[in-house]
Amino acid sequence: MSTLKDYAKRAKQRLKSGFWEQARQNIKTEQQVAATLGLNARKVGEEGKRMLERKIYDYNGFCEEQEFYNKVVEIIESDELISNPIMRLADPDYLSQLDPSERQSYLARLAAKYRAAVEKYRSLHK
Repeated sequence: MSTLKDYAKRAKQRLKSGFWEQARQNIKTEQQVAATLGLNARKVGEEGKRMLERKIYDYNGFCEEQEFYNKVVEIIESDELISNPIMRLADPDYLSQLDPSERQSYLARLAAKYRAAVEKYRSLHK
C-alpha cells in the first residue's frame, strides 16, 4: 500500500509543480535545438518521451541509467585514450566478491549496457 501512496504523492507533486508543462517545453526546445544542429528532431523527441516515462515509472532505475550514461559520455568525450572502458565502468568492490563465472556474466551485462549507451550517444549526436 505504501508504494501506491508514494506513486500518488509523486503524481500530486508533479501536478502542483507544473512538471508536465515544463516537460512539454523541454522536449519542444530539445527538438528545436536538434533541428538547428541538423539532428533528427523526431528521434530526439521520442528519446525525451522515453526518458520522461522512465523517470516517472522507474525512478530509481532511471537515475542509475542516467548516471551510467553520463559516465559513458564522459569516456567517449574525454581526450585521453581509454583502452578498456568496461573496467572503468565496473564496480571494483563488487567485482572482487564474484567468482569467475559470475564475474564473466557481470562483465558481459556491463558490456551490453555500454554498447547500448554508445549507440544511444551516436544516434543523438549524428
